[in-house]
Amino acid sequence: MTVHHPPPTEDTASGSPADKAALDGRTALVTGATGQLGDAVCRLLAARGAAVVGVHRTPSERAEALAAGTGARLLRADLSDPDDTAALLGRVRELGPAPDILVCAHGATARRPVLGGTYDAAAEQRLWQLNTGSVQQLASAAAKRMMRAKFGRIVLFGSRGGATGMPGQPGYAATKAALSGWAASAAWELGPFGVTVNVVAPGAVRARPDDTPVYSVEEDERAAGRTAVRRLADPAEIAEAVGFLAAPGASYITGQTLLVDGGARW
Repeated sequence: MTVHHPPPTEDTASGSPADKAALDGRTALVTGATGQLGDAVCRLLAARGAAVVGVHRTPSERAEALAAGTGARLLRADLSDPDDTAALLGRVRELGPAPDILVCAHGATARRPVLGGTYDAAAEQRLWQLNTGSVQQLASAAAKRMMRAKFGRIVLFGSRGGATGMPGQPGYAATKAALSGWAASAAWELGPFGVTVNVVAPGAVRARPDDTPVYSVEEDERAAGRTAVRRLADPAEIAEAVGFLAAPGASYITGQTLLVDGGARW
């Protein structure tokens, strides 16, 4: 039987008063800002003093709530389009200082098993551009400005599936695995300039009540039962890992993939 333990309360997860001023004066660009993980990251970075610019694809009440709750400035962009992705940083610069922190929290899943039918090259290419290509575009462009400032934090969202495999989702797992290789390689180039590059790889995350479920109740139950903590993650817990890597004190951690999966084993 799976025993469900509650996640930390908001007060517990918010950290100390020192945490709340850790990013004063910094500007953070967060993609996927209205997704459950991007939203949590925006709120945490804003609470710790960063000026947040969030990127989302379509207008929504969630975007309005995020802006109202954090003071974040929001931009719309379709990151599955290479041209729109290339133009994004120019639009960000028009708002003020270039980002000191880049968090790429956008992406999509795809259930296309190897034995599930004919290989769809166009669909796989769209997935690759969104999950991997756009991330490389944004991170490469942001890194050049960070190098001149001699400070930068780049945090990419991978997935536990990218590190350990994802049955039924090989294309998705491949797009996420590639980010770890990119970060480990880019870290060598950027490290001498005070810029770190890391990947946060979440395990199974509890969906918001109003989200369309990605996995069935049975699948979520199985995933929770395979963790050491016997539950799914709260988005705020994943955001804490991002906040740690984005802080000035994480200056000696780079080129790493941090699994935030509750000690999952399968």
